Amino acid sequence: MVVLPFIQTSVFVDSRYAFGGNQLATFWDAAANDSLDSEDMQGIALEMNFSETTFISPSELPGCTVKARIFTPARELPFAGHPTLGTAYVLRYKQLIESNKRRAALELGIGEISIEFLSGDVVRMLQPRPEFLQKIGDRKMVAELLGLSKSDITTDYPIQYVSTGSNKLIVPLVSLAAVQRAQPDSQGILQGLEGLPSRNILIFCTETVNEDSDVHARFFAPEVGVVEDPATGSAAGPLAAYLEQHQVLSRRERGKPIVIEQGYEIRRPSQLVSEVIGDNEIKGVLVSGKVKLTAEGRFYL
Repeated sequence: MVVLPFIQTSVFVDSRYAFGGNQLATFWDAAANDSLDSEDMQGIALEMNFSETTFISPSELPGCTVKARIFTPARELPFAGHPTLGTAYVLRYKQLIESNKRRAALELGIGEISIEFLSGDVVRMLQPRPEFLQKIGDRKMVAELLGLSKSDITTDYPIQYVSTGSNKLIVPLVSLAAVQRAQPDSQGILQGLEGLPSRNILIFCTETVNEDSDVHARFFAPEVGVVEDPATGSAAGPLAAYLEQHQVLSRRERGKPIVIEQGYEIRRPSQLVSEVIGDNEIKGVLVSGKVKLTAEGRFYL
């Protein structure tokens, strides 16, 4: 029997809610993890059944504290947002990153990712320069995949794939009611978006539950075995870039933090903050959120 210590956190929590954010299990002991192969890690991630589970091992990249492998219940991911922030928090909590050290870097599947510890258990990451990819003009097809009507998707802005390390299809809806009413067809999404940059969809509107939020969002990732995600850091970067690129939040100053609320429809209210870097050209996106320690334990394999 192999005994594996792990720590559970919730990432992108909103302090107004006792339960919220996106749950994460981090297997932080590299020595214990050395006995695991990829199949073991995938099985453990399915057993934990959170959106993602991370496993720590030594990094081979100069300047990186550790390597973190990220698994959903269905597959390994080269990059994801809330696992990066939650893992960084755990590393500092276990003193694998010194408590007085404000900045560090982690090795992920896409390479080095810089992280920064802010006040109040808030962790921030730098995501790569955004790529604005393919647009989809068939609103009716996309609406049907979401269980909505064509009129629920606004014509003011495009349906477009955007990436800051991971491709996301961003769909702008006309109202909060439309976002809340969405009932995605997971199998339909997998079939309808086959061959396109990704089959992961983020829907949003500028009507919000909380006055201090800028947008309300939901994220569906059947491609990686996640029906709906409560808080998606890897989508918060593309969404912020999209909002800036298409001037969706025209009344706010460019580069000002964008507050995203997510997870309300699955009873995991969450808050993500994104900041676009660059004046005339977007050079990168900062994504931050509050991390909460929720449990420590041992996994018996």
